[in-house]
Amino acid sequence: MNRIISAVKLDFLTAKSEQRIVIIAFLIPIVIGLASRNPYLTMVFAMMLSTNIAGTVFAIHEKSHSDKLYGILPLKKSEMIAGRYLFGIIIGVLAIVIAGILFLVISKIMKSAFTGPAFWGVFALAFIYYCFAVAISYPIYLKFTFAKAYIFTMLPVYVILIIIVVLARKTGLAGTMSHAIQFFSRNLFLVPITGIIAGLVLLVISAVIANLIYTRREI
Repeated sequence: MNRIISAVKLDFLTAKSEQRIVIIAFLIPIVIGLASRNPYLTMVFAMMLSTNIAGTVFAIHEKSHSDKLYGILPLKKSEMIAGRYLFGIIIGVLAIVIAGILFLVISKIMKSAFTGPAFWGVFALAFIYYCFAVAISYPIYLKFTFAKAYIFTMLPVYVILIIIVVLARKTGLAGTMSHAIQFFSRNLFLVPITGIIAGLVLLVISAVIANLIYTRREI
């Protein structure tokens, strides 16, 4: 466990050199929220841009060739993967907390009313999006490297969105979603819990895939 924590610390020290990405990841959503007078957009865009923070560690390691450091450290490949995903989870949790605070601040500034179901619904979906994007991108980065794969990592996200839109139009998905919305409206406390659990499940599945890829990779 101590070695996994050390791997996480190494990733945070690596990502620390790209503080401008952190500033951009939260400054742009603030501007968008204020300009559109829609604090929900601030939360959504904050989580979307936070995926760049979670992925920047790959770019830095590859650029400086410091990823080879893992080959000489007393660190198993599986521990490196565990550390990298723990790093991603911590970034995601911090990002959703900050995004929620920004939402409340902008709502206060705009004096805009909001409801609990809408807030927690966007909260859950934004966190799931972040986890889904990280779950897709991490194995791809490990397989093809950041420089080669960055452009393609978001394609699966858009493909899934297109599939959902098509299914909603041609099947009874809209009706099913309506029943789900009614259920969660009556059990509001389940909304953030479901979002967090769903996000973590995606990351666990991704970590298993990433571990299979990385353990077969020569460093």
